[in-house]
Amino acid sequence: MVYLIADLNITLNGHKYGFVNNLLHYVGKNRLTDKFVFLVNPSTEFRLDSPYPHVSVITPQQEDCLRHEGSLLKKSAAEWRIIDREVRHHGCQRLILMELDLYQVAIGRNTASYKISGIWFRPYSRMAPEGSGLGQKLRFFKSHWQKKMVMKLALRNPSLDKIFILNDEEMPAWLDPARFFTLPDPWFDYPALEGFNLRKHYDIPDNHLVLLQFGYADERKNNENIIAALSQMPHSTITLLIIGKFKPGYQAELQKRKTGTFQLIMRDEFVSDEEMESTFRQSDAILRMNVNYFGSSGVVGIAARYNKPVIVSDTGVMAELVVKYNLGDVVDPYDTGAIGDIFFRYLSAVPTIDGSAYRDTHDLKAFAETLLES
Repeated sequence: MVYLIADLNITLNGHKYGFVNNLLHYVGKNRLTDKFVFLVNPSTEFRLDSPYPHVSVITPQQEDCLRHEGSLLKKSAAEWRIIDREVRHHGCQRLILMELDLYQVAIGRNTASYKISGIWFRPYSRMAPEGSGLGQKLRFFKSHWQKKMVMKLALRNPSLDKIFILNDEEMPAWLDPARFFTLPDPWFDYPALEGFNLRKHYDIPDNHLVLLQFGYADERKNNENIIAALSQMPHSTITLLIIGKFKPGYQAELQKRKTGTFQLIMRDEFVSDEEMESTFRQSDAILRMNVNYFGSSGVVGIAARYNKPVIVSDTGVMAELVVKYNLGDVVDPYDTGAIGDIFFRYLSAVPTIDGSAYRDTHDLKAFAETLLES
């Protein structure tokens, strides 16, 4: 079979590059009887190369055209034309969209002679109002209805036969188990950074509990309530380590909120995969208490790889996984008292977790073979 795997919006502020790059090397080593074509956006941030004869990488020349499209809808339609042209040019039987969300309208308005599958990152079924006010509820219902209608439009195209939702084991049954499927959110086998010592690198005392918050930093990560919980503790030997590119102005805002005796360290940049692995391995606990977020996160997999407990919000997919695999704690992300209680308990003894069951079912092979099912 000939596959085209497309992602025209790869940036380095998430796992999108990791998905594509690791998938490229997996199929190069393990799917020798199939042919693969990878279509990605040109970028100065990353380079995608293939050493395998049955795997090729192409980049569109229409980047200037796409950059000047006036709206998201026009841009996604233009990108869809590029993707469709390349699928037909290479005679592909299946198109895999690494971010399906962007092309639901285009898929619904067109027909295709090939099969289409993709990863749906922002499903509507688990959405909930962000507050109790009437305005917030109305905005929620409007957004929920719009997302539902757009997916219904996409489903009019019978060629769209596999829609994958990361780590959500319940939602496919809610929607349509014949077309919606659970996709393991994978951890990747990156090497650690040789000779890296986290405590020396950031000048963290040996007796401190290190809480790691990793990834793009904005209000959704709930650092405000985490800092408030730590500030309420009368004394603590805790370091909150926040690593990732910060939303403009956000780092200064967090610094102003800090009180109390805990140590706050913020690093406003993306680090290498090797340093990321070393950082997770040498931290004591991993945080993912996001607000208004109900989906999956690759952070859970990295924590499980190193048997580190993860503290997550008590709603959505991550909470269900942490409970099912006994990976740490779940908590109301707005309850600073409850968050502080967990931190105090971890000060006495960090929980011991066994991430092997999660690791075995959420590795690169599980991700790739599920995504490539024809």
